[in-house]
Amino acid sequence: MPLSSTLWLAAVLTYGIGDLVTTAVGLRHTQIEEGMPFARQLLGEPPSAWGVVRFGLFKIVLFAAFYLGAVAMARFAPGTRVDLLVPLAITVVGVAAVGNNVRVIRQVRGRGRGRGRRRHR
Repeated sequence: MPLSSTLWLAAVLTYGIGDLVTTAVGLRHTQIEEGMPFARQLLGEPPSAWGVVRFGLFKIVLFAAFYLGAVAMARFAPGTRVDLLVPLAITVVGVAAVGNNVRVIRQVRGRGRGRGRRRHR
């Protein structure tokens, strides 16, 4: 598998699926709320299953835009490594988002229920 394909797969697994799943799991705890205002609107108040679906659909559209942008930039700037840089940047953001989500979930689980709300972003 070419390196760019591997990086796109990593981006989808971390930022696409990993962030979506850890966000959904985190929002099952009443003490956790989404910290990003736009994502909070997509998820709904209170967060719902349909909101998670909307958030997932938004991520699909975002990935399509990133991919098409990377393809266009590679065409207009041959010799650059846009094909690697774009998915690498998305993967780094995904790893940070998943790590932060897991950290907040563990903190809430460790201290019990009913002790204030934490934003997970």
